Amino acid sequence: MEPIDKINKVLEDFGITGVKAAEAMGITYDTFKSKKNEKNERHSFNEKNYQDLVSFIKKQTQNLDK
Repeated sequence: MEPIDKINKVLEDFGITGVKAAEAMGITYDTFKSKKNEKNERHSFNEKNYQDLVSFIKKQTQNLDK
């Protein structure tokens, strides 16, 4: 599965907006929009973006019990 497909699935499953997703991945919202644009093949999401998103979600869920 391509990183963009994995990212889109996570965003959909958790209902995460583009602004929050950009924050989670450590990129600007403009960069997020550019990478999300499927016509932009040169600059698309990569595995690091996916791992950053997953790490953000894990960290946020750990904070629920605190």
